[in-house]
Amino acid sequence: SEVRYRRLFETARDGILILNAETGQITDVNPFLIEMLGYSKSEFQGKRLWEIGAFIDARKSREAYQELQMNNYIRYEDLPLETKNGQRMEVEFVSNIYWVNNERVIQCNIRDISDRKQLERNLAFAATHDFLTGLPNRTLFNDHYILALAGAKRYHKKLAVMVLDIDCFKDIN
Repeated sequence: SEVRYRRLFETARDGILILNAETGQITDVNPFLIEMLGYSKSEFQGKRLWEIGAFIDARKSREAYQELQMNNYIRYEDLPLETKNGQRMEVEFVSNIYWVNNERVIQCNIRDISDRKQLERNLAFAATHDFLTGLPNRTLFNDHYILALAGAKRYHKKLAVMVLDIDCFKDIN
């Protein structure tokens, strides 16, 4: 059982941290997280999450630790982290508490979702902008028009819309 666990821990393609639940100190870190964030094992061990530069917001890290102590589970869909060399990344962070030999242990699973988040931003941009010119498209115009119209009504203001019609735009394009 220990050998299987150790093999899983060391070969996982997600970052894994093991912490002492009472002190919050990191007791183990898997090789993937070391590679992902660029910190050595010794730079992790014995420290708390908020003492490691990768966890950008120390106050929120402490708050998350307190929430974890109360609920035994936390999950962040997109937590910003920073690698040792300063590269920012977005991760999914899931942490829970369990018992091992009458001692509470925290396990944090950290998955890099930067590529997925960039794809989501690209898709959102493509849905609201012209592929060829990169200019806002009709969908984005309609969204902004509806908001502007509602704002004008709410604050009793006037709204003007100017339309430019370019003849033979396909030829120009």
